[in-house]
Amino acid sequence: AFTYRTSVAGVEGRSASLKAEGKPVLHVASPPEFRGVAGVWTPEDLFVAAIEVCLMLTFVGIAEKRGLQLAKYESRAEGLLEWEQQSYRFTRVVVSPTITLFDEQSIAAAREVIERAHDTCLVAKSVACEVIVEPAFEVRL
Repeated sequence: AFTYRTSVAGVEGRSASLKAEGKPVLHVASPPEFRGVAGVWTPEDLFVAAIEVCLMLTFVGIAEKRGLQLAKYESRAEGLLEWEQQSYRFTRVVVSPTITLFDEQSIAAAREVIERAHDTCLVAKSVACEVIVEPAFEVRL
C-alpha cells in the first residue's frame, strides 16, 4: 500500500496554497464560475488533469514494457461537470491522445496498449464518472 499526503495553507477567501512534501507549491482556487479566481489551478482542473496524466503514464509504461517505440504522445482532455440532484459532479471525462509512431505496423500494438492503459489507469478506475479514451494514431514519415 502507498500513502500520498497533501496539505492546504494560506487560505484567503476561495484560494489557498496546496503543498506536498518535496514538491512545488500550487496556488489553487475555486473557478470563476463558482466565485473563484481566474488563471489559477482549480480542483476541477486537477481532477481532469489527474485522469489525463495517469492515462499517459500508464500508456508509456506499458509501451516501454512491450518495446513499442513512440515518436510522440500528446493529449487533451475535457471533463463535463453537470448538476445532478443536489450538487455538481463530473459525469464524463474524455481523453483524446494523439499517438505518433514510426511505422504503420505499430498502430495495432499502440491501439492495444492504449486500450490496456484505459482499463488499468488507477485514477480512471478510482473515479465515479465515465472515462472515455478517443485515440488518434499517426505515423511519422
